[in-house]
Amino acid sequence: EYNMWKPYDYIASISDKCTEAFLSKLPLLENKMIRIDNIITKDMMIDQSCEFIPDDMKRQNNEYILCSIGRFSYAKNFDNVPCICRKILERGIKVKWYLIGFGGDEELIRNKIKKEHMENHVFVLGKKTNPYPYIKACNFYVQPSRYEGKAVTVREAQILCKPVIITDFPTAKSQLKEDYDGIIVPIDNEGCAQGIVNFINNKELQKKIIDNLEQNDYSNADEVQKIYKLMGD
Repeated sequence: EYNMWKPYDYIASISDKCTEAFLSKLPLLENKMIRIDNIITKDMMIDQSCEFIPDDMKRQNNEYILCSIGRFSYAKNFDNVPCICRKILERGIKVKWYLIGFGGDEELIRNKIKKEHMENHVFVLGKKTNPYPYIKACNFYVQPSRYEGKAVTVREAQILCKPVIITDFPTAKSQLKEDYDGIIVPIDNEGCAQGIVNFINNKELQKKIIDNLEQNDYSNADEVQKIYKLMGD
């Protein structure tokens, strides 16, 4: 792999944790590493989030709407969502959980929905050209991943002022400030479900997080200047 990476002038990493992991395997490439975060434009996102109200995201009284977006793959852990959702319901919290995306694990996820009898609570919506109205319509954005580099959807949810719940994957602490603009829950199904339930019941913490999200600007359009600089070099 060293021979593959060595010819590059620069190697861009999206987070310090990703850089650390990369250099743990290929330390001789440290002088080529640069950090360029995923570029997100706030105004565009807010405009697109208002384009329509999702008809396929239905809510009844006293229900909480959870939303997760990503590839239907092992890394994203969506195959465990039906089990987690069942455990939430068993704790007396009414929820519907919507999954947006596509990928090879779709059949596995659908089979797990049937196995857990979650047909009325976990919904596979497939790929969406504009997912932002779905984030806007949910109560909580959940990233239940087994592992992540840096999930851009977490930042997008924060821009839309949605409380974010993520599992404790290795780079989780680089995604948010815990109890400030989101929360981190255990990665196992039992702990994840209990963590979500605890947060749903903690209205004071929810309000604090939403207030913090509204006061911060999470867009980073200036990151593109790093790319222009490299092109100039």
